[in-house]
Amino acid sequence: MRGIFERKRPAPAADRVRCAQLLPSVSRTFALTIRVLPGSLRDAVTIAYLLCRIADVFEDSNRIDPRTRKGKLLSMADAFAAIHDRSDDAEQDRPEWDRQTRERLLACLDGCASWTDLDDASRALLASGESVVRAFHSLPPITRGIIAHWVEAMARGMAGFVEKEIESQPADGLLFKLHTWEEMRSYAYCVAGTVGYLLTELFTHDLRLGDTQKTARLRDLAGSFGLGLQLTNILQDLSEDRVRGWSYIPEELAARHGTTLARLQQESDRAAALRVIADLIEEASAHLDSAMEFTLLIPRHAPRIRLFCLWPIFFARRTLVKLWGEPAVLNGAEKVRISRAEVRSLMRQTISGCLSDRRLLQLYENERGKLRERMAVRPV
Repeated sequence: MRGIFERKRPAPAADRVRCAQLLPSVSRTFALTIRVLPGSLRDAVTIAYLLCRIADVFEDSNRIDPRTRKGKLLSMADAFAAIHDRSDDAEQDRPEWDRQTRERLLACLDGCASWTDLDDASRALLASGESVVRAFHSLPPITRGIIAHWVEAMARGMAGFVEKEIESQPADGLLFKLHTWEEMRSYAYCVAGTVGYLLTELFTHDLRLGDTQKTARLRDLAGSFGLGLQLTNILQDLSEDRVRGWSYIPEELAARHGTTLARLQQESDRAAALRVIADLIEEASAHLDSAMEFTLLIPRHAPRIRLFCLWPIFFARRTLVKLWGEPAVLNGAEKVRISRAEVRSLMRQTISGCLSDRRLLQLYENERGKLRERMAVRPV
């Protein structure tokens, strides 16, 4: 019996409401797209995203000692590994084990909300971590297992990049940089490719697709789905990252065009820098093509899942058009982004066409054509 002085634990419904309230502050775009998901997926994807965002705060808060952040990420990964290992005990009630795993996750968050230099959204997320963890534990066991597996992979991968940060030697105004294309792709997989796989498993489970050729192809394309969006984000954040001494563009790519990361934002190297950006746009574009193929494999009887995938793909495609040859990417005061009117227009077009593969391909080809027109004038 509950003691009369014991604080009553909030109902899972209240925790899920709190998760929904947190979402717009940490990602306006994701909050916009997640509303279209069917109820069977909306809570699971919201909670999964917030857990990924917590890991991202640990990885990204570069003014906090990297050893502290690496420790948090590894502790988080270990806690989720234990959850994933037990996820096969599907409907068995194991309250003692659930309590222990909740405590391990909450221990990862202890003291983090008081970190200095966090933005308001990140601080609110960490301060509400208990609600996010409780909401996670209220999900069905199979769903918990899927989320735990991929959040573990993300957190462990991020810890590896924080280790690189510890080992790096600051130079040329950069506290951290990547050296090769493969390092950049590995980073993008770690922070976004894992999300693609997480969503794929949630979708295929919810749709009961089973082990079919379609499911296998969805899994083949899942990583590209995340990579196309992440490379677009890297380009949008280039100037902002440089201010804090970070670069996710590899030195190898800068050298290919006769410049360096240190000189990338100098007027004398403007043409070379724009060629660097052009190469990244082309790679992001190829991944978005794969993301579109992924989306068309989602059955037409699941239009809400299709739209959830379509909107970020079309937003990213239109963003790449704006990024091509745009000097503001290098040192602009604000991110290069599409307008709200463009967002609304793309949403209307995809809503009207989401049940027709032919119509969606036409719309997508129109967006690809806009980029091809810009690419006809390649930076020299």
